[in-house]
Amino acid sequence: MSSNDTIRLLLIHDTPSEAQRLVSMLHNAGRPNRAQHVTSDAVFTRLLQDKTWDLIIAAEGSTQVPPALALRTISKLQKDVPLIILTERSGSLPVVEGLRLGARDVVTVDEDQHLLLIIQRELLSLDNRRRARLHDSRYHATLRRTRELLDSSKDAFAYVSDGLIVYANDSFAEYFGYASGGDAEYQPIIDMLAENEGEEARQFLKRCAIDNNEVEAQEWQFTARSASGSGPLPVRAEVLSTTYDEERCLQVRIAARRADTEHLEAQLSDIKNRDPLTGLFNRQHFLHLLDATIQSATDSRSTGGLMFIQVTRFEEEVQKVVGVAGADALQKAMAELLRSCQRSGDTLARYSDDSFCLLTPDTTPDSAEQRAREMLKKISDTIFDAAGKTLQITVSIGISLLSEASSGAQQVLEQALVAHRQALGADSGEGSFALYEPNTDSGADVETYHRARVVQALEAGNLKLLYQPILSLQGTGEQMYEVLVRMLDNKVELAPLAFLQELGDAGLSAKMDRWVILTAIKAAAFRVEGKNVSLMLHITTASLLDNSLPGWLAVAFKAARVSPGSVVFQLRQEDITSNLHSAREFTNRVQQLGCRVAVCHFGTGLNPFKALEHVKVDIAKIDPSFVREVQDEGESSASLAGLVQRLGELDTKVIVPHIEQASMLPTLWQTGTDYIQGYYVQAPAEEMRFDFNLD
Repeated sequence: MSSNDTIRLLLIHDTPSEAQRLVSMLHNAGRPNRAQHVTSDAVFTRLLQDKTWDLIIAAEGSTQVPPALALRTISKLQKDVPLIILTERSGSLPVVEGLRLGARDVVTVDEDQHLLLIIQRELLSLDNRRRARLHDSRYHATLRRTRELLDSSKDAFAYVSDGLIVYANDSFAEYFGYASGGDAEYQPIIDMLAENEGEEARQFLKRCAIDNNEVEAQEWQFTARSASGSGPLPVRAEVLSTTYDEERCLQVRIAARRADTEHLEAQLSDIKNRDPLTGLFNRQHFLHLLDATIQSATDSRSTGGLMFIQVTRFEEEVQKVVGVAGADALQKAMAELLRSCQRSGDTLARYSDDSFCLLTPDTTPDSAEQRAREMLKKISDTIFDAAGKTLQITVSIGISLLSEASSGAQQVLEQALVAHRQALGADSGEGSFALYEPNTDSGADVETYHRARVVQALEAGNLKLLYQPILSLQGTGEQMYEVLVRMLDNKVELAPLAFLQELGDAGLSAKMDRWVILTAIKAAAFRVEGKNVSLMLHITTASLLDNSLPGWLAVAFKAARVSPGSVVFQLRQEDITSNLHSAREFTNRVQQLGCRVAVCHFGTGLNPFKALEHVKVDIAKIDPSFVREVQDEGESSASLAGLVQRLGELDTKVIVPHIEQASMLPTLWQTGTDYIQGYYVQAPAEEMRFDFNLD
């Protein structure tokens, strides 16, 4: 799971204050979480049965739910949830005891850095196990499809283990005079040969099994006799070492047509180089073509380009929504869309389950970036059909250039993957791309490089604002937009506010906040007249702690001639919890101006409503993890409904974000949700022109 994803956490501890300290520690470390404090075994069992959890932290001395009992419950329910024990004892003995019980690890209390590393390791391991289960499911689905293809093939296929036929298709049975493939199974294949060829055939098949060659088939010519006892039958077959039902065996294939062998071999070679699902080149062949293209670039001194294209959140937003078959259908449709983007000389390949590669033999940096923009737009504008459902997806693209300076395919591919990781960090939901740039200064690091880019963009005005509509379900007539800022330097799509928040650059964060506020309210001044338009603006920790900001805001509103009532300032819940006094003072002062205050990522932490006792917000935006549980994972909407209900009782309006499907609307109407936001409503746009009319 991504470090930005909310951790679903269970805390087993007899001391609530210590449980709260753990939650705060995780938030301060940049790991948002939805924590539940467990007070009894019955509650623990019910929570494990009803919901999906990512992590359990249990105090060794807990009497309400002893760790040993918790581990037995996890085992009994067959849940894959890592449990970490906190101990007050020193030495190796508590570690040994905890590991014997089945805990993933044992950490001494107050060793927070150690605990954070263990948590990171266990979440990564959990994510790998979940991926492995998904891949196993896909593997078995592929086996079923392969069996169906074998059964219907006109070529004669048989799988031979220790001389016995363990599988034969109907074409094989017909070839040798059997009524069906089942009749030929468990017959010695030697019995189907002419009597004088038996020993030679045994030696040949033995050599094939020893060679264990899964790539190149060996030709086998023999004379067969059919089950009906008809005359000798000359046979030309191919034998390949392979696996059937997880057992090593030999595949015997007899082609339906024996003529035109050169054409047949060409077809077989092409099939070997193709991905069976999409028909695109497969990974192995693509890497061979990439090496050849690099050599060509070296000879001609030209510049080519490689795009690594990966579907965003493929497992969460595709596989869990439409299943394995639906995911395959989407990948085929995605391959067709990418084919439509190909130009003369391009090579397109499927690199993995959720990624593709596009190789261009002759390009420039500007041309490659422009193609990436066009592809991002074309993909985000396309509605895909899969398993009876419609999906809108996005991709992230990493671009690497290749020339005579490129040392090989692996280097070019690694550069594209580095650029892709940069694009992922900049993606806010609409897809993004990045072009790999070599580090010319060995002493410079990525953070310094990006900080310089943000400073340059801010000083040069190379920034733009995007507006995503927030739709009222209660028909209030309010036209609300969330304001997002993006850089415009044609190098990398970066969300500067999120980057600066993580970087901890207070001065630059505060400066960026003020630029966004001033630019947004000026833009709103042209839209507010005669319309009930509201803007939701992010406030970073640096601005929250800036005592001069409210006074500056009063002057800015007056200069722009915009009513403060049309602005909503959005604070992160973790910032409110960690800076309670500053958050309360900021909220009071801007509300006195007439502004509203919202909290985002609401619902994380151990007791999210505790902070609302001190900081009275007007609007709460629910953490996206609640939506993913219902929308993507098919879980109960009870937790989401409970949050909305309690917020309504506090007279706090509710925004439910990340809405991607219309199927969520009945649930949200029933809960009394005030606003929805997400790609189902509209993606972020450069202008405030959304039609808020629900009719």
